[in-house]
Amino acid sequence: MAEAIIGPLVWRLQEMAVGQARALVSVNDDIVRLRDRLMWLQAFLREADAKRRAVSDEVNKL
Repeated sequence: MAEAIIGPLVWRLQEMAVGQARALVSVNDDIVRLRDRLMWLQAFLREADAKRRAVSDEVNKL
């Protein structure tokens, strides 16, 4: 009798744990993608700032 109740309960808990693990993996993937985008944006901004400074230096020489 107890086995009839415990078995499905254990199965459901296992399914919930698997679902949570999948969600965590998905969140980790999102974090990695966001980190990559932020690194690209930072490189872009550094390059833009370097170009701005170079132009500013040229203008100051005139």
